[in-house]
Amino acid sequence: MILITAKAIVSHENRKAYCTISQTQVENSRNEPGCIDYGYYEDAMAPGTFIFIEKWQDQAALDFHFAQDYCLDFIKSARNLANIKSPIEIHYVSQTKTPG
Repeated sequence: MILITAKAIVSHENRKAYCTISQTQVENSRNEPGCIDYGYYEDAMAPGTFIFIEKWQDQAALDFHFAQDYCLDFIKSARNLANIKSPIEIHYVSQTKTPG
């Protein structure tokens, strides 16, 4: 499995536009083959701070995802709307355990 994380801080003025493009990105991505999960969340303790968490089946699914025009457009637009953004981090997970 491949896990992707990203973080962005967005001003109050850009929040609505950022949420709109993020929702579209999530909806499109969830419909892709190989997408296990994709979501974005606002930090309850830091309004305007958004965290993205994605899970992909394999490298082929991720390559397909990053080749989509809507994904490339989203990344460009999101970076323009964010005040502070972290790099997209790609984690290659070989094993996942559930406690208990």
